[in-house]
Amino acid sequence: MEKKKKGPKKHMYKAKPFDWINAAIMFLFAFTCIYPFWYILVYSFSDPLKATAGVYFWPVDFTLDNYRKVLTLKGIPRATLVSVSITVICTLEQMFISGLLGYLLSRERMPFRKVIYRFFIGTMFVGGGLIPNFLLKKYLGLYDTYWVYIIPGVSAYHMILAKTFIESIPSSLEESARLDGASYWNVLTRIILPLSKPILATIGVFTAVGVWSDYSTTLIYTVSKDLRTLQYILYQYLKNASTILLEQGSKTNMRRQLTPMSIKMTLLVVTVVPILCVYPYMQKYFTKGIMLGSVKG
Repeated sequence: MEKKKKGPKKHMYKAKPFDWINAAIMFLFAFTCIYPFWYILVYSFSDPLKATAGVYFWPVDFTLDNYRKVLTLKGIPRATLVSVSITVICTLEQMFISGLLGYLLSRERMPFRKVIYRFFIGTMFVGGGLIPNFLLKKYLGLYDTYWVYIIPGVSAYHMILAKTFIESIPSSLEESARLDGASYWNVLTRIILPLSKPILATIGVFTAVGVWSDYSTTLIYTVSKDLRTLQYILYQYLKNASTILLEQGSKTNMRRQLTPMSIKMTLLVVTVVPILCVYPYMQKYFTKGIMLGSVKG
């Protein structure tokens, strides 16, 4: 038998000039995206006074005192509790309501299904605006109360995602359960919702990021200091950190220990890191959920 002629060996790792240029451009692009976050983190771990001279890649005189002092500033512990609680409640609430509405509107035998569905779609294009919303919440007695954060607000976009995903679940599963005597509630809680984890996780991530990052609700609908969120506190410090620091440091001599910039950087880390920790746990569901839930509407 004749031996097959071996072709020239391909060098798998031999990079061409274009590959090097492409890699360099991608590296610079990634660096410009990551470095601002790295700078904030490094500054927050640096000595406040020494950091004013300049911080680049590593902390200057590494310290954790910034976090210890910032987290004990007036209003921060209470604001953290409010932010965490409303984020958890609103996320679970939105996931359940979106799943429930998606299930109901995906059943063809539901009365007025198309009318209700089009009504929700209409809310994506037509809105009352700020003043009608303000008057409505004040009329309902929600103004300057904790309920203004957590009273259900249905997102039409989330409902569409849930509805589209649920429609991809084989109807034979529900039919089998119904033949075995399962009620609609049992079908929803034991079959539909467990199989809808990818899209519910996607909705959960969207909601958690939105609620955690929101400060406008506190700014517009509350006046009580006990209802301030962490993002609103950050918003105030970013506007006038020097004034607030001078007021709070008049008795505790804190002004000698912290600087306005150190407060801003530390609070930015405190507000950003928790929401970043959500993604690793939701990532396995996120991609699948957003792809399947957006194929058709």
